[in-house]
Amino acid sequence: MENGKQNESQKAVPVYLSFKTLQSAVQSLRTHGLPSVLDRTAFGSRSGGEQVQILSAFKFLGFIDDANRTQPILKNLVLVTEGSADEKAILAAILKDRYANAIALNLEAATPAQLNKAIEDYGAGGSTRERSVRFFVKAAEYSGMKLSPRLTARKPRSSSPSGDGENLRTRKNEHQNPPPPPLGHSIMTVELPEVGGTLTVSGNFNPFGLVGDERNLVFGITDLISEFKKKKEQV
Repeated sequence: MENGKQNESQKAVPVYLSFKTLQSAVQSLRTHGLPSVLDRTAFGSRSGGEQVQILSAFKFLGFIDDANRTQPILKNLVLVTEGSADEKAILAAILKDRYANAIALNLEAATPAQLNKAIEDYGAGGSTRERSVRFFVKAAEYSGMKLSPRLTARKPRSSSPSGDGENLRTRKNEHQNPPPPPLGHSIMTVELPEVGGTLTVSGNFNPFGLVGDERNLVFGITDLISEFKKKKEQV
């Protein structure tokens, strides 16, 4: 791997969208054409959050550069047929190039903890790391790489060893004391045309649980970004 490519990929956030979403984004470029410079409007049918994730994924994989200019590897990928041996070979080469830390583990024998650490070293953490690991595993499987069954096995569902009676009591307790609402992942992105970039603010929290200073902080940031967008649109 060239040092320039390695440094560029390590600066970007590891891919954390689903592999199917990435496939769909590439297929969309095959159908509608590949611009010389990609922006969010190239994926107009997607939500704003998905558009940001797709462009982030494209940068990490080397499909576009820091200025969103289309790179030769993406052109080669778009030219081949979805599901073909050529496509799988290209994707395998991309994974070996961009995930050198993970490939170096010997994936046929690696443990989940080892893969998690390798992906984490690229800058993924928390729930983002889990999604990044899932993407890599699915992409590697699709590309024909041999993976340890430890990496491809589904996580087992927890069960009670005490039989149906214990399960019934557990369900009753869960009904009486329901778990807190799940955390929601929110993303806001604003274009910064003067510097040729974007600002992305993301959060992982229950919006209905916000109170006091935390509520003022979150909604204050949201209002500032919305006001900034409106001013830019009026210019």
